[in-house]
Amino acid sequence: MGRPVSAAPRFVAISPDDGTAIDLRNPAVAAVLSWLLPGLGQLYQRRLFKGSIFMVSLLSTLLAGFWIGGGTVVYASWRPGEKRWAFLCQAGIGAAAVPALVQSYRVNGPAAEPFAGIAWFAPPLVRGQPVSEAYARRLVERDPDIAADDFRRQPGGVMRFEPRNSGGQLSLWHLRLGRFFDIGTLYTMLAGLLNLLVIYDAWAGPMRQPAATDEERRDKTPPQPGKNGGR
Repeated sequence: MGRPVSAAPRFVAISPDDGTAIDLRNPAVAAVLSWLLPGLGQLYQRRLFKGSIFMVSLLSTLLAGFWIGGGTVVYASWRPGEKRWAFLCQAGIGAAAVPALVQSYRVNGPAAEPFAGIAWFAPPLVRGQPVSEAYARRLVERDPDIAADDFRRQPGGVMRFEPRNSGGQLSLWHLRLGRFFDIGTLYTMLAGLLNLLVIYDAWAGPMRQPAATDEERRDKTPPQPGKNGGR
């Protein structure tokens, strides 16, 4: 006779509200899904109301910051003198982190241009940075701060970014957006940090207060008449 097939382990959390059991299904899968998109792990666990609330609120915060910052505030950059530390907080939401990492690799790598020529999530150009001729042309057409004179043609069809009036594209963003660049950055950082709580909820279920110890329960129990000297 063959060995009996063991049942798959179940991961269950207890609701702190009414004590009902919550089937977490596969917590690791749920946590990854909630990182990729806030609340998606909760929807996978069939916690539809909570997942919808998380998704709407955090994605709204992320998109609001992205809009306030003119579509420039979410990007990854680790070049000398231009380390985007805010991205570590923004990376709490994979919907922002994954595109930003892809764009950073493409702009700073051999392609020398963002994916499909779309500048969203792309890091700012620094002085002397090579870019493809197609990307340079697209920037001139769509970015009001960049002109054709800001690029110098190099051998092999490569353009070098040499802005006339700034140290780089980041300076142009700050000049155009002012305080809205920092406000948009803050919104996107908060969205990423708050999503860490959503990921934890998908992994371990709702947080609840620790159970009281026997000593704490005795301290909270009022003395009974006729016992321990009580009247």
